[in-house]
This record gives sequence, C-alpha cells and structure tokens, in this order.
Amino acid sequence: MFDQAIRIIAEGTNPSQPPPPSDQGGSLLIMLVAMGLIFYFLLIRPESKRKKEKEALMSSLKPRDKVVTVGGLHATVVEVDGDEVVLLVDPKKDVKLRFRRSSVDMIESAEGKEKK
Repeated sequence: MFDQAIRIIAEGTNPSQPPPPSDQGGSLLIMLVAMGLIFYFLLIRPESKRKKEKEALMSSLKPRDKVVTVGGLHATVVEVDGDEVVLLVDPKKDVKLRFRRSSVDMIESAEGKEKK
C-alpha cells in the first residue's frame, strides 16, 4: 500500500484514471507483415519449389530410367502409362511391378549420381 502511494506521487497520476492511449496498432501491423514475409520465404516458397521439381521429374520419366521409389525400391522403368509406371525390379526373374507415378522418389542417372 505504501509503495503504491509513493509510485502515484512520483508518477503524478491518479490510479482511477486510465493510462493515455498509445499508438501500437501501426507497429503491430508492421510486425505481422514481417512475420508473414518470414513465413513465406522460409516455408511456403521452398515447398512450392520442391513441388515443381517433383512434377518436372514425374513428367520426364521414360522407359529404361533407373529409379528409386519412396519405399526405397531400386528398379528400372519398363513402361509409362498415364499416371502409372511399370518397374522391372529383378531382371533375372523378370519381376515387374506397377506403381503410381507419384511413388517414384528420384531418378538415378547412368553415372550413378541421383536427380531428386
């Protein structure tokens, strides 16, 4: 109680009066815009870039490409039919599997390097 009275005298304000209004709306708006830009450049833009690269990869699939599926299966593309691909898993036993095109994760080039 005594500390409150000293603070009131030092500040020269009456505790029953509300504090004067301050202009925080403009700074709040600037902060929200800044956070939105940070969110865009760190999350949204890289994800859309990866999505475009994946779509380009899917459209460039052709027979005899060596691929790796999202499950880690290494195979060779035998046939591309619309949204599906036929992959040759074991050439010795002629094992072929049908997958959706979106299940292909990456294409391996002939030199052994990978395209993502």
